[in-house]
Amino acid sequence: MKLTYLALPVMVALAVPALAQQGGLNESHLNAIDQDGDGAISKQEFDTFTAFAFEKMDTNEDSVISPDELDDHMVGDAFSILDDDGNGTISEDEFTVQMEEDFATADKDGDGILN
Repeated sequence: MKLTYLALPVMVALAVPALAQQGGLNESHLNAIDQDGDGAISKQEFDTFTAFAFEKMDTNEDSVISPDELDDHMVGDAFSILDDDGNGTISEDEFTVQMEEDFATADKDGDGILN
């Protein structure tokens, strides 16, 4: 199972720091999202982790993620890509839309499961 899309590495790095310290995404990172341990990530598991990650990243609990909440975890222009409306923050909707796109891209056979 391999996933290296835009928001997932950021989400893992910020929401699960112990995993991020290992560097890059690997199967153990994805297994952390696989809550039922079936070796696959369902859309429901992915959505649950997406909501959890946004909550963890929104450290000041203002319902948006600002650049200072991400520190050095986001490289290049990833923040501006996630900040779809260009207002300098990432709303939960903006984050969720990108995560849904990442999931759809990774779900090569369209069955709603990443494996």
